[in-house]
Amino acid sequence: MIRKLSWLAAFACIPLASFLACSEPVVIADSEPTDDGRFVTLDSGMDGDASALETPLMCPSSTCLDPWRTCPSSKFPCDTNLLTDDENCGGCGIRCGGIVDLTAQWTCVDGQCVFGCRGMGSQNCDKNPSNGCETFTQYDPTNCGTCGTVCPAGFDCDYGICVDACEAYGLPDMCPDGTCTDLQSDDANCGSCGVECDTSGVGLPALHDTMHYGCVGGACGVPKCNDSNSENCNGDLNDGCEANLHTPEHCVSCDDVCPAGKFCGYGGGGWKCLCGEGQTRCISNYPNEGACRSLDDDPLNCGGCDNVCPGGAWPHYQPMCTSGVCGGACQTNYADCDELLDNGCEVDTRVDNRNCGACGHACEPGQACYEGACLVAPCDAGVTAK
Repeated sequence: MIRKLSWLAAFACIPLASFLACSEPVVIADSEPTDDGRFVTLDSGMDGDASALETPLMCPSSTCLDPWRTCPSSKFPCDTNLLTDDENCGGCGIRCGGIVDLTAQWTCVDGQCVFGCRGMGSQNCDKNPSNGCETFTQYDPTNCGTCGTVCPAGFDCDYGICVDACEAYGLPDMCPDGTCTDLQSDDANCGSCGVECDTSGVGLPALHDTMHYGCVGGACGVPKCNDSNSENCNGDLNDGCEANLHTPEHCVSCDDVCPAGKFCGYGGGGWKCLCGEGQTRCISNYPNEGACRSLDDDPLNCGGCDNVCPGGAWPHYQPMCTSGVCGGACQTNYADCDELLDNGCEVDTRVDNRNCGACGHACEPGQACYEGACLVAPCDAGVTAK
């Protein structure tokens, strides 16, 4: 039975520093098998006179193209990439160390085992692989963001950026002893460092039990709330600090009302009215907090809070949420040929000669599948056809 195969052309050798030999030239072209199993380019409509170009007969090939090889661990011919395979790095059986710990790993890069860091912020600043990626550059003021980046005096490293140590905590001032404070409201440092207010209220009118005399606007002796999360919003000292802040009615300050459908929560470094347009609050386990999620396209909250789209653990499968409906797709070059869910997209169509380029597209027995196409090469006899 005559079959039509679709091929690519690949005569040129691929230069690689790691490999000294060049593979046999191959041709992948539109072809039909002859009676003896060889392949001939399909008739292009030439009249068959002597001017017609001669084309070599092509046969199925198992000769690997660099950097691919058939190793003892191979499942299919030429399915091992010696440039990237951690178990066969630069040659069959040369294994890189893999994961060292939570911060470090050995991987195959361009045919060489290379030490590298894994996880956000972990770096190998001392250049010593034996202790892994020992530096966490997210919060190290001597290696902030990158190795060797030192924050100035009085600055902390916050998420890889040098920031004023006091402002990072919402306190604008620093005293000589290194204490971060707000000189406008600190009872122990009122107006200037070391000026401590008398909070006893001796000789002053009695206050509600939610209030005391302290530092306000950099001056002592002013009524203020005991709890920074409450406020005297009505201005009446008789009922003290009657309003609770960080609520929908008084989110950041008195009468800072959140619009309908929004709540007051902590996010982005401060209290604010949440959520943004197109987002929904998905309640967390903490009071006054909640994650704002887009239920239209979030695969972890698809169409509703905590509605997780299936497939997150399936190999080579990417769950998706579209208009609030769960779906998903195989990663590029992978396919779900057995239609079983638990093993995900189990076929690599670049190298699987039973499913070469697509499910069910089988190469000849022993023929290599290269980048999704069955390989052919000039037949040994070198016969040509016109």
